[in-house]
Amino acid sequence: MSLKNPKRLISPENKIESIRAFGVVYFTLKLQGMFIIEDYCFRHKIHVVSNYILTNIFYNSSYIIELFFINNLGQLLDNVPMNICATGCSIKFFVILRLRPSLIEINKQLKSLDSQPMTDKQKDKLRRVFNFCRLISLSGIMFYVGGNLTYALAAGLSHRTKLGFDTWFPYDWRKNAFLYWGSLFMQTIFQIQFALEQMANDFIGALYLCVLSAHLQIIMERFANIHYDPQKTEDESFQDFIQCLEDHRIVMNIFKLIQDSISYTIFIQFIISILVFSTSGLIYLRFSLSLIETAAVFIFMVAEIVEIFPSCYYSNKFMEKTDQMVFMLYSSNWMDLSPRFRKHLIIFMQMAQEKKIILAGKQIPITLATFMSVMKAMYTMLMILSSLE
Repeated sequence: MSLKNPKRLISPENKIESIRAFGVVYFTLKLQGMFIIEDYCFRHKIHVVSNYILTNIFYNSSYIIELFFINNLGQLLDNVPMNICATGCSIKFFVILRLRPSLIEINKQLKSLDSQPMTDKQKDKLRRVFNFCRLISLSGIMFYVGGNLTYALAAGLSHRTKLGFDTWFPYDWRKNAFLYWGSLFMQTIFQIQFALEQMANDFIGALYLCVLSAHLQIIMERFANIHYDPQKTEDESFQDFIQCLEDHRIVMNIFKLIQDSISYTIFIQFIISILVFSTSGLIYLRFSLSLIETAAVFIFMVAEIVEIFPSCYYSNKFMEKTDQMVFMLYSSNWMDLSPRFRKHLIIFMQMAQEKKIILAGKQIPITLATFMSVMKAMYTMLMILSSLE
């Protein structure tokens, strides 16, 4: 009877699936035509190519073309921030699209970690992490989409004098109400598509690091519980230790894949956030805005901060977890272990001392300190631009 009990534990309610944490982000990616599956069929490719051409090339071109029809500083500041943001979004999505096989491999390795022995407390902790990931994904969607809808609302209250964003149309949308509202509706749909794409670009790496940190914490607890067990042979105990080492290796492999996935996207975002925040801030300083317009610009500026904070926070958190590894190993009952155990434990402790830091563009550490440096650069750039006549 005791041999059958473990099988009964593997029920849908008790099963751990890390992929559930990314359900909301995967949904937004599916809207773009990007499916994180191995069987990427022809219709999926048609979907993603069509979406990229329509949204990231044709619609994005309307911002660039409009630059040739700008007559004053106000029009320039209406166009440039979103122009930069849309261009960066297109580049980041293209990078993530090319790294789709890496995301599939990460999910496979996470599935391997999900199958490892855990206590009920550890499973509950993982489920809370998964729920939190879904919550912040939904919050990101609401914030990004809400910001774009605020611009649409400001346009709707402008008595048909302006659109939500300064884009080019091959006709005069001011001629009549039908052209105006049709143009505003079409622009809003494309902007919502951009918002969903941007949310996936900005949050997917942070969510993977969040889940990975939770798995690493469980592995550290398993290491800390290593002790001499008289009910096991030395070989059986050593196999448990080897399994912990294997799971740690999987975590480090996933970390490397995540590093390759978000290294360049976050580097691009650092530059974009500085430029967009500073140029958007000039609108506050140079022009008189309505209440709705002020709210829209404020949300847009805050969004540039939100885009970089999750990656910096969870990258910093993962680095802190890896720094705790040696302490957790030293806290285990290693003195009661055999010389063979102690020898391998010391070797692993030496290997675990290396810091695990994601580098933006392979150069800049993605940490909270870097986040504050980018914030400082945003303010400095804003002050420099505001001082120019």
